[in-house]
Amino acid sequence: MLEVKGLKVRIHSDKGVVKAVNGVSFTIKAGQTVGIVGESGSGKSVLAQSLMRLNPEPTTVYTEGEILFQDRNILALTDKEVRQLRGSDIAMIFQDPMSSLNPVFKIGDQLIDAIRAKQKMSRKTAKQKATELLKDVGISDPDRRMGEYPHQFSGGMRQRVLIAMALASKPKLLIADEPTTALDVTIQAQILQLLKNIQNKYGMAIIIITHDLGVVANMADNILVMYSGRIVEEGSTEDIFYRTTMPYTWSLLRALPRLDANDQEQLVTIKGNPPNLLGEMKGCSFYQRCPFATEQCALSDPVLREIGKDHRVACILSESEFIDQVNQLQSIQ
Repeated sequence: MLEVKGLKVRIHSDKGVVKAVNGVSFTIKAGQTVGIVGESGSGKSVLAQSLMRLNPEPTTVYTEGEILFQDRNILALTDKEVRQLRGSDIAMIFQDPMSSLNPVFKIGDQLIDAIRAKQKMSRKTAKQKATELLKDVGISDPDRRMGEYPHQFSGGMRQRVLIAMALASKPKLLIADEPTTALDVTIQAQILQLLKNIQNKYGMAIIIITHDLGVVANMADNILVMYSGRIVEEGSTEDIFYRTTMPYTWSLLRALPRLDANDQEQLVTIKGNPPNLLGEMKGCSFYQRCPFATEQCALSDPVLREIGKDHRVACILSESEFIDQVNQLQSIQ
């Protein structure tokens, strides 16, 4: 359904040119769920918005690559063609539902306008469809809630409204950019389960963008791990969680709080900060933060290599070398 080939995105700022996305390639099949994870500043959101050409122009430049959606290159489409694509074939849920809804219009009016913007139908028919969509996303008493304003909804309910809007035209691909960031853990689980249910009902593909590996643990079929604008590991969810040989992914997994940790156990963090994407980088971008770095890491820029079926990592360490390094570190600690 979607194929991204060697995408490079540059953002021109007052401080210079930011290399936000640097040679990213991946594919998504119909009905598949792909998680894209990484720290803030890794390029996840820029990549997600690139898929719909939502990054601000002319400051954003797509210098290389293609984004093929059903064999059409989105980067080569006219502005009119891109507008027709957005919300119909590809829809997006943003991370802050309050800023995505107009506070002075009723929820029902906003849903009706979203539906009629993409489909020719009467306001009465659109209202019926809007009510059905609210019911589909788990909002009780949808007829009454249609007449309420965004501030009368909780954060979780507002996110459900945005999901309903995204579903208005039954898109083939749904992009969820940090859909659970501002929600508490219980509501997070409800929203993720809702996305699963919606996917089963409508048969769409989903890309979920997050900084939290725990969010995609039980939802994604495949996971892409991003760092400094690049994919540094990709594989099935099982590969990422149980067979990673990438120090950055391993560090992210160690930083997850564990229910089985004892009271005295300290939370592990990744030392240092992500690299500055304004300057030229030499060697591995994770070199200065990696607990297993060698002199060679400062000189060589690793590319993704196969370590298993559909499992690739960008690291010079072999699987046996990585395991040895982990064992040595754990024995010291």
